[in-house]
Amino acid sequence: MLEIELKLKVDSLEPTAQKLAQLGAKFQGDYLQTDAYYDDSDDSLINSDRCLRIRRHKNHLGEAIELTYKGARENHRFKSRREIGLKVEKAAELAELFGELGYKERLVIEKKRSLWDYHDCKVALDELPLLGYFVEIEGPDDDTIEQAQKELGLGNLKHIPQSYAHLMEEAIVKTGSKKRKITFGQK
Repeated sequence: MLEIELKLKVDSLEPTAQKLAQLGAKFQGDYLQTDAYYDDSDDSLINSDRCLRIRRHKNHLGEAIELTYKGARENHRFKSRREIGLKVEKAAELAELFGELGYKERLVIEKKRSLWDYHDCKVALDELPLLGYFVEIEGPDDDTIEQAQKELGLGNLKHIPQSYAHLMEEAIVKTGSKKRKITFGQK
């Protein structure tokens, strides 16, 4: 599957949430997501703009676990890449398998996400420690995504092509921290 998404940095999520509700978007729920990124000792995935991730989704209904591989970015206006996702039941065993294959946990990021359906797009309102607030719009093509961006009143904001993992790596370097698990509970 080809993932096409637009990421925007915002000062607050509330105005976009209000606009989504006003436009009749369907609220899917609030989630706490924990993303664990894996790579080999040579960082061959990150150096080739690819990603291997185990994501834990938690909400009031319980927890779901997903394994995702993302390929290198393709040539589009917005961030586009091949994505393969599988639902899994045992994150610990999957992490152990990765270890046996030479992949180690490189970075863990906690994220609060509110997910909405708007026209043919998924709109995620995200909060991340160290990074702040973002709106991600994922859709079938650049034009549909751009139209949703405008209708949400975000047309003046510039697209951020970097992944959250990349942005977090930059933030970690700036803080001088050696921590590889970035959560909301940290001081």
